[in-house]
Amino acid sequence: MSSRQRIAICGGGNAAHVLAALLSTRHQVGIYAPLADEAVRLQAGCAVGGGITAQSRTGSQLGQPWRISADPAAVFPGADLVLLALPASAHAVTLTALAPFVHDQMWIIALPARGGFDWQARAILGEQAQIAGLQTLPWACRIPPGGYGERVDILGVKESVDVAADPVHLAPGLAAALSDLLQVQLAPAGTLLALTLANTGQIIHPGIMYGLFHDWDGRPFGEDEIPLFYGGVTPAIAAHLELMSAEVQAVAAALASHFPDQDWGGVLPLLAWCRRSYAHDIADPSDLHTCFTTNRAYAGLRAPMQLLEENALVPWFESRYLTEDVPFGLLATRGIAEILTVPTPAIDAVILWAQEALGQDWLVRGRLRGADIPTSRAPQRFGCDKPSQLLKS
Repeated sequence: MSSRQRIAICGGGNAAHVLAALLSTRHQVGIYAPLADEAVRLQAGCAVGGGITAQSRTGSQLGQPWRISADPAAVFPGADLVLLALPASAHAVTLTALAPFVHDQMWIIALPARGGFDWQARAILGEQAQIAGLQTLPWACRIPPGGYGERVDILGVKESVDVAADPVHLAPGLAAALSDLLQVQLAPAGTLLALTLANTGQIIHPGIMYGLFHDWDGRPFGEDEIPLFYGGVTPAIAAHLELMSAEVQAVAAALASHFPDQDWGGVLPLLAWCRRSYAHDIADPSDLHTCFTTNRAYAGLRAPMQLLEENALVPWFESRYLTEDVPFGLLATRGIAEILTVPTPAIDAVILWAQEALGQDWLVRGRLRGADIPTSRAPQRFGCDKPSQLLKS
């Protein structure tokens, strides 16, 4: 990568705000924001604040994007780097909009990749495009009320984040370049298939939602009764997360037997990932329960809720914790497990509960053959039904 990049950021959410603030001071940054009125709102916010400010515990940084548009032709041509900082549900339509502008030197990077990103990207862009993905977002970040297009608060920064690339041999160089670009430590992982399994959001977010609400009695919560999300992890919830993590480890072990030449070491158990990612934020790392309840980056964050009426709220099951992390995370891993005949009872319990909460049809009598699989990133959606089809040769 050259010293000054032409960068296209896709999206208008928390992560896109952070990227715009951090990168616009050193690079020519355009924002492609096609959803609803995001482009107009971003333009208005930037006009008020003179750009976007990222505020962290150590200071602030102001960046002014070069261009903000909902038109792909205004942002993508000539881009060296395309950063997908939007929900996985928007990847397909964004990659389709990007396809006419892809060139040999362009890198297309998903932050984060979630599960099955490589299968979807290859289906849309073909085999020649350079694609990569981060295991998770480097930052815990939130746009404050009234701050859209003007400010984003960085609540915490992970110690290290894995990045996988295709072609895989380019991952070390890409990790070094992105570490400098994003001002965070990135480590080269194995394949994008390994990154699908290493996606801890697929365990944490649906697993905690399941733990908090699978036996909810339907009674609305008052404003002062809304449970903490991460801080509300009980020992029992942590135990279920551990079971889910163990099942992912079993899938990784099965893949390693089929593809022994690949690196699966980046698929960490959840407890090890928490300790590595938040080494300076967790006060008590003794077990998974305390890793969540004493993590200052998670402090005060409450479960997603939907307002029914004054002082009456119900769980917001349509939040990304289920609508993104199940179809574009957990189902990809569950699909791999099915192909490899690895049992996943803890993961299945979460999927069955989530599909009922969302009115979806994925897991039917122990198989991923429900009517809504085509809108997920389970490998079965892309015609994969044998181990040899899971990894690009």
